[in-house]
Amino acid sequence: MPISVAAKELGVSTSTLKYRCRELDIPYWPYLKMKSLATLESSVLGFARAGSQHIIRHIREEMEAIMDNPTLKISDETKDLRYRMYELKKKMKRKATGAV
Repeated sequence: MPISVAAKELGVSTSTLKYRCRELDIPYWPYLKMKSLATLESSVLGFARAGSQHIIRHIREEMEAIMDNPTLKISDETKDLRYRMYELKKKMKRKATGAV
């Protein structure tokens, strides 16, 4: 969830929550990273082909790892997959609108 929602549920200000996170060596709130991975997962499912189960499993494992340790970075393999999905969506959008 976004940090503002989490802070509200905990009954503290956003600044206080950020301060406490820094004390626990969590340099930033991992919401956007998790949202990015969830979007990637749904994109891969939308383009599901035979053999894509290992990709979905990899994304879910990475999400679980980030939940366990919010300081982990997204792997280069996942970043590459995210870029390829972005390019594929862009290409399909261009094709649908008739643009060259």
